[in-house]
Amino acid sequence: ASAYRRIELDAQVEGSDGGGLGRFCLEQAVMTLEKAIAADRRRDIAGRADALTRAAGLILALRRGIAPDNPLRPALLTFLGAAAAEIGSAVARFEEGRMRALRDDLRDVLAAAHPY
Repeated sequence: ASAYRRIELDAQVEGSDGGGLGRFCLEQAVMTLEKAIAADRRRDIAGRADALTRAAGLILALRRGIAPDNPLRPALLTFLGAAAAEIGSAVARFEEGRMRALRDDLRDVLAAAHPY
């Protein structure tokens, strides 16, 4: 199952343009934070840590993918930097409310980037 998920992920990444890849990373980050929240509720520390690590990687990919000429670049870098810091602090001290708020913020950015 893991191999099939990886192949599907690779296909989605390869078939995406810059905007599509950004949306994909945002969608994955939202889903991954939901997994971290669910793992925490189950007291699955390893699952929570895995989800937070993946979310941090997705946020890093988003930061690196912002075009230099994007007029929103400074704001996006600030927002994503704060998101990365929030995820980093959750590794040591997980607070569900803060992760829900971050997930919701990422959903808002996703909605703004793809309003349809």
